[in-house]
Amino acid sequence: MFRPQKLLFALAVTALTTISSNLWAAGFENIIVSTDKDAETTQNSFAADTPKIFVSADLTEDVASGSKVNIAWIAVDTGGVAPANYKIDEVNLDITSMINQVNSDITKPNNGWPVGTYKIEFSVNGKAMESVGFTIK
Repeated sequence: MFRPQKLLFALAVTALTTISSNLWAAGFENIIVSTDKDAETTQNSFAADTPKIFVSADLTEDVASGSKVNIAWIAVDTGGVAPANYKIDEVNLDITSMINQVNSDITKPNNGWPVGTYKIEFSVNGKAMESVGFTIK
């Protein structure tokens, strides 16, 4: 017996799966934030006098050659020292077939890091894809 409702449901599920896969197709994994450029484990908090903070992330296979990747360093809440969600710095990278990892670093301000919460946001072709937070204590 032919049931058009089942066919429509199957088509809808297939369409939604395809759409959601494409929305989250590009991304990052193994994100490591640390005081060491070659660290293998991530840190969640840093001292106000930390000289430099590094971040690295592996690209998933879905970040195509020719993509534009942006890594933004953002002060989320520094108790009024900076405006909320203030972009401190950013780096823009053009991805080639030879690149499977992205890296960035940021140097301590002259007066030290303001105590507060921060995040590093990763975007592909202008779309935010991943973020990781840390604190300065």
